[in-house]
Amino acid sequence: MLDVHPVHGPVMGWREFFTHILIIAIGLCLALGLQESVEYLHRRHELDETRAALRLEREENHKVLARQTVAWRWGVAEMQNNLLVLQYLQQHPGIPQDKLPGVLLWKFQGLNYSTAVWDAARQTGVVALMPRDEIEQNNDLYAHLQMEFELVVEAARALTEAQRFALLDSDPSHLTPTEVAEEIRLTQAVLTKHAFFGSAMNNLRDAYPDFPPTVTRAELDALHHPPDRATQEQLSAPRAATMQRMRASGYTGSGDSP
Repeated sequence: MLDVHPVHGPVMGWREFFTHILIIAIGLCLALGLQESVEYLHRRHELDETRAALRLEREENHKVLARQTVAWRWGVAEMQNNLLVLQYLQQHPGIPQDKLPGVLLWKFQGLNYSTAVWDAARQTGVVALMPRDEIEQNNDLYAHLQMEFELVVEAARALTEAQRFALLDSDPSHLTPTEVAEEIRLTQAVLTKHAFFGSAMNNLRDAYPDFPPTVTRAELDALHHPPDRATQEQLSAPRAATMQRMRASGYTGSGDSP
């Protein structure tokens, strides 16, 4: 707050009066200018601190992606193991648990990315001091991180649903054929959710190469059991017929598939 003090003593004439007015005006301008300069320097300091904190938060999120990648591969291996066990049980109804080709595993690790610094920057208005392209880049990055975490949560929910049978009896050999078929469906659903958030991690790394290596496109493709080379050769004629229909529909992409 600026304090304006009255002139001491009587004012002698208009000239002296206007001189005092000019001095007051100059003082006010200097005070306002100084206040604005201090505020500007303070905001610039806040921006520098925020950028430094964002760099540290980004480095921490690098570590989260690396840990999540390990957890993703473990989760995929778990679900593939479970499918093998359940499909064997489906083919051999009534087989005792100790004769199965494995045990069911339902462990899951979903990690959340840190967004505290960016959230605070938006709440305090520091974001307004950034150039537009910097704001857009950060918005895009944190949107990627949020989307991936939401997919992780969906996968965790699917896994909880798949293992619900164990609340009554953890021995899968006690499941009826109908229940085994349902467990296979639920386990496939978990694996599908894993594919979704694995794809999100792959997209994150593509968009931001400074993040560590993560789930590869080859790993994602392998989840769908693509046909081997011999099968692809056998399917050349049906594939050609399919592509002919696709081109007739207006498809103009390159390659053998849309």
